Amino acid sequence: MEMNSLTKTLVLSLLIPFLVQAKSKFGDYYLGFGLDFVEAEDTASYDGEGLSLFANSLASDEADFHFTFNYAGLDGNTSKETVWNIGADYIYHLDNFSGADGMIRPFLGIGIGYLDDSAGISLADDGFTWNLQFGTELLFTEEISLAIGGKFFGLWSEFGETDFDLGVDLVWWINDVHGVSLGYNHAFDRGIDVIGLNYLYSWR
Repeated sequence: MEMNSLTKTLVLSLLIPFLVQAKSKFGDYYLGFGLDFVEAEDTASYDGEGLSLFANSLASDEADFHFTFNYAGLDGNTSKETVWNIGADYIYHLDNFSGADGMIRPFLGIGIGYLDDSAGISLADDGFTWNLQFGTELLFTEEISLAIGGKFFGLWSEFGETDFDLGVDLVWWINDVHGVSLGYNHAFDRGIDVIGLNYLYSWR
C-alpha cells in the first residue's frame, strides 16, 4: 500500500522554498502540534494519519527537556488499529563543537516513554520504552535549521525488542514566536515511514 503521491509532492514543494531562507531548535521554550502521515510495510501493510503534540523546555544552558505525545489511526488490509506513545527526553547539545558562530551543532540524548500498540506495528508489545539519540543540527540562517539524527529504542521488558529510527527535521522560525517544521523518519526493522508537518509556538 503506497502513500498518496499527491501528499509526497505537496511535502516536497513545501520543503524546497525553506532552504533558501537558523534559529536553533535547541535552547528555547516552545510548544507544538502537527499532522503525521504514516506508512508501515514490514510486519503488515498499514497507513493512516496521526497527531503529534510536543513541548521543549530548558534543563540547563547546555541541555533541554523534550516531551512528546503521538497518536495514529492506521488502516490495514483486514483491520484498523491505533498506536500512541508518550515520552520525555533529555537532549544535550554540544554548543562548543564548532565555536559560537558555527554551523554544526551536535547533540546526544536519552529518553523514556510508554507505548500502546496492540497490533505490534512499532514494537512487538505494549509497555515502557527507552531510547538513545545522537545527531547534529545544521544552522543555515537566522531562521532555518536542519536536524539530522538517529534514535535507537526498545522495550524495558524485553531488551531484544529494538528498532533504529533515522530522521531529518527542517525548522523555519518565521519570527521569534511562530515557526513551522517538516520532518521525515524511517524505522528500519519495522519499515515505518512518517512524514510530519508541525507548527511551533515560542513564548521566549
